[in-house]
Amino acid sequence: MNSQARFVWEGLEFRTPIILRIVEPLSEDQMRWLPPNNSNSIAWLLWHIAEVEDNWVREMIYGQPKRFPFANSVREAALDKYPSKPALLGYFSEVRALSQQRLDGASEEDFNRLVDDPTWGRISVRQVWMGVVTSCAWHGGQIALTNRLMGLPRCATRGAALPD
Repeated sequence: MNSQARFVWEGLEFRTPIILRIVEPLSEDQMRWLPPNNSNSIAWLLWHIAEVEDNWVREMIYGQPKRFPFANSVREAALDKYPSKPALLGYFSEVRALSQQRLDGASEEDFNRLVDDPTWGRISVRQVWMGVVTSCAWHGGQIALTNRLMGLPRCATRGAALPD
């Protein structure tokens, strides 16, 4: 993996262990719990992280059609139609492995290629990947916050509590 790909990979993987430690003990009901003020459930957030990582790269970098393994996008799914926690974790894991393969196959020059995004305009492949990394970080933080809003214990990382 080249240095740019390694940087992206480490960005994706940096928060993943804590996300998974938060999700692991949750019940299906806790996964779907909706915080006040119309915020998203942990199930929605986990699904969204994987969907963005898969589909934005698929569409913007590879020119492939989006795929929806659960029949539709998380943005269109009713709460009672969400996949089970094992199915969501499986999708997350599958997409992360696919990202590793994609990054392993990317050259340094690939990151400089420009693509057209309907929201951001003309951006580099590097910027697409940075969008994926920041999406994972933002939504991973929301998973941690939602866990705390449910009154569940904070999850420790390397023996220390998560920062406030």
